[in-house]
Amino acid sequence: MALFVAPATADPRKTDLKQLTDIVQPLVDDAAAHGVRVSVGLTDLSRPNGQSTILGSLASYNPASVIKLSLLATLMRQVDRGLISLDAPATVSPYMVVGGSGTIQDEQMPFNTTVRELARRMVVVSDNTATNVLLYYVGIPTVQKLLDDLGLKTMKFNRQMFPGDLISAPTNVLDAADTLALLKAIHSGRLLSHKSTDQIVDWMLHQEVDTKFGAVLDGKPIAHKTGETGNVTHDVGYFLVPEHETAVVVLTEVTTTTSFDEAQRIGNPIVQNIGLAVYNHLDKLDHR
Repeated sequence: MALFVAPATADPRKTDLKQLTDIVQPLVDDAAAHGVRVSVGLTDLSRPNGQSTILGSLASYNPASVIKLSLLATLMRQVDRGLISLDAPATVSPYMVVGGSGTIQDEQMPFNTTVRELARRMVVVSDNTATNVLLYYVGIPTVQKLLDDLGLKTMKFNRQMFPGDLISAPTNVLDAADTLALLKAIHSGRLLSHKSTDQIVDWMLHQEVDTKFGAVLDGKPIAHKTGETGNVTHDVGYFLVPEHETAVVVLTEVTTTTSFDEAQRIGNPIVQNIGLAVYNHLDKLDHR
């Protein structure tokens, strides 16, 4: 069954972002009062030209692994153009392996695989090594060309994951508005083929990181990508409630600590609560 959802022409039970704003804004304000900067982006994907809104901070963030979505969209556009095959062989050599999240670092080296498997692991287990190998295949300038084509001004994929000390490129960066615009473009059917959109959503549906949306929405129809590093913790994606499909972006930065563990302890429940509040509202609309 195809996962791509064409926007409906009419919906008497349409998603009202004003209602969602009234629900989410107090959560954003409460987080800010406790030293957590939060940005929430919402777009109604169920209708043509559905409404969008950004709540909270408009400033940029360290994107952590959320930036991988820009590489994923670029890869699939190259696939659609016949420039890259998902079934092409790929070899990961020992010198390519980096730390952090992922499972390729546990494989016997050299590791022979495919572009498809690298992309799957980049999303499903947020594999940093897979990301860097794909970035080599696709190229940073190609990713930037996609971001430029979409008119994104803040989002930049400037450097590989877990960069070495000799890499002097600027850090990666994004904001809620650009992240929401990228999600909308992927879903729209205009940037990618429906087949490529379905593949991206399928990988995101099977994401295994369960510390944010996944902790409270396990088993629900959400397709998402997390990111966490330093004092930031994020989750973004699609809440696929029938007839109320919504793109959701939640970015947070804990300003009261420099400890990763403490930032996750503080920030993850905020991401969870916002995600749960949004989903519960959409689900109630679906059952009216």
